[in-house]
Amino acid sequence: MSTLPIQDLFPSIRENLKQHNQLILRAPTGAGKSTALPLAMLAWPEIHGKILLLEPRRLAARMIARFLATQLGERVGQRVGLRVRGESKVSDDTRLEVVTEGVLTRMIQADPELSGVGLVLFDEVHERHLATDLALALALEVQAGLRDDLTLMLMSATLQGQPLKTLLPEAVLLESEGRSYPVSLEYAPVPAGQPWLGALVSQVQRQLSEREGNLLVFLPGMGEIRAVEAQLRERVGREVDLCPLYGQLSAAEQDRAVAVPAPGRRKVVLATNLAESSLTIDGITVVVDSGYQRRAGMNLRSGQTRLELARISQSSAAQRAGRAGRLMPGHCVRLWSEAMQQGLAEAETPEIQRADLAPMVLELAAWGSQADELSWLSPPPGNALARARQLLQQLALLDDHGRITALGRRVQGLGADPRHGLMLLRGLEREAAQPGSLKLACLLAALLEEGDPLRGRDLGADLGRRLTAASSGRHGQMANKWFRQLTRGGRAREREAHHSEAGVLLALAYPDRIAACRDNGLRYQLSNGSGATLAEQDPLLGTSYLAVASLSERAGRSDGLIHLAVQLDLPALEAVAPHLFTRCRSAHYDRQSGVLRAEQQTRLGALITAREPCSDLQPEDHLSALLAEIRRRGLACLPWTDRSRALQHRVALAQRYLGELAWPALDDATLERELAQWLTPYLTGITRFGALAKLDLYGILKNRVPWELQSMLASELPETLTVPTGSALTLQYHEDGVRLAVRVQEIYGQSATPRLARGQLPVTLELLSPARRPLQITEDLAAFWQGAWQEVKKEMRGRYPKHLWPDDPANTQPTKRTKKFS
Repeated sequence: MSTLPIQDLFPSIRENLKQHNQLILRAPTGAGKSTALPLAMLAWPEIHGKILLLEPRRLAARMIARFLATQLGERVGQRVGLRVRGESKVSDDTRLEVVTEGVLTRMIQADPELSGVGLVLFDEVHERHLATDLALALALEVQAGLRDDLTLMLMSATLQGQPLKTLLPEAVLLESEGRSYPVSLEYAPVPAGQPWLGALVSQVQRQLSEREGNLLVFLPGMGEIRAVEAQLRERVGREVDLCPLYGQLSAAEQDRAVAVPAPGRRKVVLATNLAESSLTIDGITVVVDSGYQRRAGMNLRSGQTRLELARISQSSAAQRAGRAGRLMPGHCVRLWSEAMQQGLAEAETPEIQRADLAPMVLELAAWGSQADELSWLSPPPGNALARARQLLQQLALLDDHGRITALGRRVQGLGADPRHGLMLLRGLEREAAQPGSLKLACLLAALLEEGDPLRGRDLGADLGRRLTAASSGRHGQMANKWFRQLTRGGRAREREAHHSEAGVLLALAYPDRIAACRDNGLRYQLSNGSGATLAEQDPLLGTSYLAVASLSERAGRSDGLIHLAVQLDLPALEAVAPHLFTRCRSAHYDRQSGVLRAEQQTRLGALITAREPCSDLQPEDHLSALLAEIRRRGLACLPWTDRSRALQHRVALAQRYLGELAWPALDDATLERELAQWLTPYLTGITRFGALAKLDLYGILKNRVPWELQSMLASELPETLTVPTGSALTLQYHEDGVRLAVRVQEIYGQSATPRLARGQLPVTLELLSPARRPLQITEDLAAFWQGAWQEVKKEMRGRYPKHLWPDDPANTQPTKRTKKFS
């Protein structure tokens, strides 16, 4: 291996390894931190035990392991080993293991002391994958509690926007300048209204004609890569190799993308953001950057994934451009403006702040810790943790206290997504009744974990049409791994069950995504309450029930788009999982006739799967129908008055200014949520919706305020305020305070602004003319008397000469009359 910049740091790294167990290394892409450094460490006596090199992507892990082994003249599995999901090549001779972060998490779960491991290298930490953050949090826990001799080294191409020193304040920071050549930047923003994909293709053509060397083109995902490849194939010369590069490709296709082209040939690598820093691609001198990435996020309300086309960060833009300057001076074309560059986020949003946290929460439960007990680069959001716990409890993987169940322990041990692991175990359980269920579950899990094997083909959403393709390649390899793992010492049918069984298996893993056909087959309602649709002309359109495995939200659309699903036999699911179905009596008012109707319903989450009319109407039917109709129409259908709305605001202000007392919540959100609790006692005997108009809503809400606080409310936040003339005027409460409209003559003699809530809340005074038109709005009456009053007085004397306009109103007798009667 030729000399690399990282080698200049070897003496410093070795010296610090003797004294510190936490190091941070910043080294640009190409410095050799992922290759030269791990190989050199194999010979360093400062490292006692095995070295783990963590890579955030399987593709990078495989390629780096293969490269390192080749440098030693060996095959992967000798001194250099590899462990990624679905693949393991290690032996007793292995001293350096290249693994993904998820594998490290499983190693720690299996052996909390990481016996035999001396050093863990976290590569490309700046990419901030969820698996990285979890593995690092667990490794820090191991280091702090069990293995202070374990060394952790965090390696990153950039520290921009990364809180590494905040998490590890005692860590030694080492920096390599790398070896790169200058890269000229060209900003070529796409004109408004012009498709950016076409503009990118034109830029690639231009760079091929104007510059030498090979091109690296950054695109958001596989769809865009295939589209650009198709357009370029018709526009570039035969000497140009078009090389897609994304995670779902075969090993041979990936190798072709990173290899040096044959003599006399050029190549254009069309890559996703995995080429930013994890891989070395030889011979690149020009980068064409779309500036986009495809990023997934979780909608916590619906549980749906949002797959959005998003702008990259400044850090990612710098990483991408740097790829052009590895061998010689390079060039980078950015399809956005220089002004937009300044507005990009400094760094990427960590995945832990936008992803489904169910897999992480299950791992934490297996570890025996709560999230707030660990040290994180970025703490996981509380609402996302709560939703993940709720899902895992629904799947019976956690108990009501958040502890892992026996079933959850078995699922966690499989190393799959919690839903897919549960499906595998349910397939094993059903093997006796439905031979081939386990094999089918393994194929389904592999298909969902590894991605659609027929993606890009116009096949519709039906998963059944993909099972044959999932039985070979990396999908088949993973399915076979699980099948062998689950059949040790037992028997199961090698051939999968009929495709119709797939619906039941998927529904057991996704009970919240069972979809019922609505609106004449054009729309589906999910059991979690959300809406969804299939693409036009999808063969599954009109199917009564679907088990949905994959769907995503769409910008500006209320319904998600179903990507992968399978027909569901609902009676078969009810026979297997009766606990998913509930039976209840429901009543409602017919919207056309207003007649009360009751029925016995069978429900699956938000879906009504069966209903039977009831003729024996009960008082409880009237009550439930009234409450249901109020919820449907909203609280505005109740007989609100200004007084009852004012009470809401008074209590809210009491919470703000007199917060040491236990005030009830009377806001609309709470009233809607607790509707049955507070309104039910007043609905006795009411059989018609129109009779609700007779309710004393003010009295009902007032009764929510404890008796001992009612007098406090009346004195500190009263309904009326007595002004100097003795008039008791109604106070107008609102969300942010209180206002009093009063004719200015009635406030004479008042020198300061009235204040409520023990003097903390000033009353906003709306001072009115004799004709009750606004003169001034103020919260500082004393300043008004001394200042603006003089101009107001002059104008009013001319307009209303019969009324009193004194020079010193603060010391003038108030009046309701004109001067004649004063």
